[in-house]
Amino acid sequence: MRHVPQALALWMLATLPSAALAGQTHYVDPSGLGGEASDENPGTRGRPWLTSIHAFGVAQPGDTIIFRAGVYRLPRTVHTSDFAASGGEPLTLTTLPDESATVTNLRPIPAETWKPVAHPAGLPLFAAPASRGFRVTNVVEDGVPIRRAPSGAPNDLEDTPPEAVDGPGQWCSNIRQGLVYVSTTDGEPPGDRIEICDVGGFGASGNLFALTAREDGSEGPNLVFERLTLETGFHGVLVRTGSVALRDCVLRKSYGDLLNSTCDRVQVENCEFHHFGESAIDITGPNRPASQARGTTFIRGCSFHDSPRLRSPGQKGRNGVMLKGGARDVIVERCVFRDMATEYGALTLGGATSGGQEAEGIRLIARNNIFARIAGAWVVLFAGSQDCWFANNLVTGAQVREIVHIARARGDRPETLNLRLRVVNNVLADNTVESAIVFIGPGAASDAQIDYNLIADSGTQFLIEGEPVTLHDLPALGLGAHGVRLPPRFINPEDGNYRPAADSPVIDAGLALGGLVPDDFDGVRRAQGDGWETGPFEFVPGP
Repeated sequence: MRHVPQALALWMLATLPSAALAGQTHYVDPSGLGGEASDENPGTRGRPWLTSIHAFGVAQPGDTIIFRAGVYRLPRTVHTSDFAASGGEPLTLTTLPDESATVTNLRPIPAETWKPVAHPAGLPLFAAPASRGFRVTNVVEDGVPIRRAPSGAPNDLEDTPPEAVDGPGQWCSNIRQGLVYVSTTDGEPPGDRIEICDVGGFGASGNLFALTAREDGSEGPNLVFERLTLETGFHGVLVRTGSVALRDCVLRKSYGDLLNSTCDRVQVENCEFHHFGESAIDITGPNRPASQARGTTFIRGCSFHDSPRLRSPGQKGRNGVMLKGGARDVIVERCVFRDMATEYGALTLGGATSGGQEAEGIRLIARNNIFARIAGAWVVLFAGSQDCWFANNLVTGAQVREIVHIARARGDRPETLNLRLRVVNNVLADNTVESAIVFIGPGAASDAQIDYNLIADSGTQFLIEGEPVTLHDLPALGLGAHGVRLPPRFINPEDGNYRPAADSPVIDAGLALGGLVPDDFDGVRRAQGDGWETGPFEFVPGP
């Protein structure tokens, strides 16, 4: 076999068009902003494609698909098989820097299609056709998902009778009748305010993107979503093959999870998550051996807020970020969790997969985050975790049962306890708790450290195996000897400035954690003074 001389090979590379080296750029533009759109076009800016699904089927690894400004309503779930790309360099889905594009599988219901329906209790109720033949998985009123009415069967989404709607701001659907029933939040006719999701796809569940295994076993695409808004009926982005990076995106309006992935397949940075029915992000254990793991998953610089109750009691609950089922090597940092009501926690390190198992979470780290005005059971849940850290965070304005709840993943299985958990260098201030600031259930933790925390909350500080305990008592229990009860003295907490004032007791009061928490919320290197600060911010003196 003859080999190409090195000099000739270099020349050939140098003379290739730049697009062939860097990947092609394609345009989707159904509004015709750059030119008349058609899937018969070459996909250039002046001759763009009409549909995104066509673009997915043409673009190759390393290419970029640019969505021009507009709303892209997908008629069905996008599957792995819709992408020509398989493994290799990432395929980037983005928009122009000065434009905004929304990709959604919600569709508006025209005002004239709604008809009043008699309700046994006289509740204002309206019906409209949902005629695509798939179950309705989400109903959105004025941009906010509303609650599905209780059906009596937790998994019955298909054939709920209209009388199940028992209050305003609820909906149900009946596939056999081909109808969706809505009682608006104000009792008025729906008009043009309602969007629904009734698209088919993976499990006929209304997911926006479902990246599941290919039939031939080949790897799915590696995707980068950038500066896009993603809306969905059920899950937003479901990842079981390939990989996904989300950068500067908005994910919203889900009945299920906005992002649902197995471990080490996602990276998330500077994204906003809001109005989700289950979790904003759910990462469940790996679907590959540990020897094939791709490294650490980062959830960085994100905002999580507003989680309306969309489900009936006994159904799945609302959470911010849930890491469970053997999730490993995930770092959640520089995020803001605010104005959320949760069933389990704004953040869960571990969980109760299939009833609870050992090592629900392994080497999970939450550092330099802010939790503000969280309501519900807990702010942070440890369940079946191993070597997990909650360090240098701030929790303020919460109204919860406990701020930190530490439990077995399964109560009747001692082996599902938490091993070597660390709750250090945190600031807990101006919270209201029903039970305790920190709760440790019977046999729930071994070799735990709860230390160097500043606590400025009243009420029971710790409830450990059923007994109330104060900071003064912790050393005798081997949990920690350096916690303090003092006001944190922030610069301007009323306006959300939680940086320490010059006389703040958080300054130099923390445990030095080296590379575990190398910088602060603002990216300032730790430590700036003689020691580490507690909380997410280092003190930086003014000029």
